Amino acid sequence: MRPARADLSQYTESIFLPFTNRFSSEDVTRIRCTIDGEKFSRMPVDTGSTGILIGAPILPNIDPSAGEPAHHFFTSSLRLYVGRLVDLSVGFYGENGSNATATIPVLIVDKSWLCPWYNPSKDGFQCPPGPHGEIAQERDTSKIAYMGVGFGRNCPKDGMPIAAPQVNPFLNIDAINGKPLSKATMRSGYIVTTEGVHLGLTRDNTRGFAFDDLQPGVTHGHDPRDWAMARMSFRINGGPQHFGTVLVDTGIPHMYIRAEDGVSIPTVTIRNPNKHGHAKMVKRVKPGTEITVAFPSFNNPASGYSFFIGEGSAVEPSFVVPGRPSFPPYVNTGRNFLHGYSIAFDATGGRFGFRPVQSSSSSVL
Repeated sequence: MRPARADLSQYTESIFLPFTNRFSSEDVTRIRCTIDGEKFSRMPVDTGSTGILIGAPILPNIDPSAGEPAHHFFTSSLRLYVGRLVDLSVGFYGENGSNATATIPVLIVDKSWLCPWYNPSKDGFQCPPGPHGEIAQERDTSKIAYMGVGFGRNCPKDGMPIAAPQVNPFLNIDAINGKPLSKATMRSGYIVTTEGVHLGLTRDNTRGFAFDDLQPGVTHGHDPRDWAMARMSFRINGGPQHFGTVLVDTGIPHMYIRAEDGVSIPTVTIRNPNKHGHAKMVKRVKPGTEITVAFPSFNNPASGYSFFIGEGSAVEPSFVVPGRPSFPPYVNTGRNFLHGYSIAFDATGGRFGFRPVQSSSSSVL
């Protein structure tokens, strides 16, 4: 494993935000925060998306005409959110009474639909009728409260055009315990563990991490904190390696895996276990299949892990969904990856890091 190359000795400011729930496959990680003065004791923290989404009824004092029109689509849950970006204050509760603040554009959600047929490349602000004339199911916006803190999620096909660093609450901390911060003392980035999140990278809290350099993101020329997703390669049952990108996603318990055209991944077709799912039958990667992932590649690994589907190891996702073959290959690990590794995103230096969880019994490489 390669050591971190950046000199972080000048960076001394950070704050730890403990999760309010026990880390598990069954539930997304959550923290305590305030948004425009409204308290949220169980705000989800999702590294698979970027930006805060709050239903308009939750913040009734926001002028209905305020903000810039915006939309956001989740390819995993197939939910479309339409509303307005409004600059709001965000507060975070740290350990031992500490706190931090940020001011960012927040998506105030006026409308939301479950939209399985949504095409991020062309559908924009509306959920169109389905292929057989189906009308989308509208959702209750009074129950929408979600915080995305990921990076590299603003490619056109991702359905999140607003997902740039300026809407990421973890990258825009302006004060800790009431003390204004500067770029000279707080390095923009975060660490996610099974216990909580460290905001601000320091020499101490990054000790033990192996980092890989990231490629510039879509808006990197405008905002140098914008970086593309991390690199990886994977093997199926010890076969050839497939080079692509990886997303460590605390928002879901399962894995998505996609190979390039012409590559077959062993699958089975089963009845959809989700009674509210759109499809009656779904594909899953076949039990007993070995999946091995290296970061960034098997030729030059900073880290990696391996599991057999159905073995029940700590890092194994709840199930694995095979994607339609296309380029580039892609893996979304799901949240169980954090049983094996803590992760670090260095937005200032453009690096993504991994640190093994010492007590883990998972198959880390």
